[in-house]
Amino acid sequence: MYTQEQAEQLAADFLRRESAGWDNEVALFEEDRHKAAKGDFFYFGFQSVKYLSTRDDNYMVYGPTCIAVHNVTGECRYVSAQDLQAAGDPYNWWR
Repeated sequence: MYTQEQAEQLAADFLRRESAGWDNEVALFEEDRHKAAKGDFFYFGFQSVKYLSTRDDNYMVYGPTCIAVHNVTGECRYVSAQDLQAAGDPYNWWR
């Protein structure tokens, strides 16, 4: 079983591989409020590096900007806001 720190490294590695050809450089949020655990998954939000350094909405990446990491297998996948809501709202956004 993975710890949250190990899962975060898996998510960062996944994001680095998947985004290698993208126009925007992206990274995981460092703030704890963009990290969550619920059920069998850890969740990590990400955004463009320019957005993370400036918080200027002009630099936001849109679309699924969250990665789920299975806490046993380490499998990583992108998840949408709808997926998060269906997973039981790990970030408590809809409460």
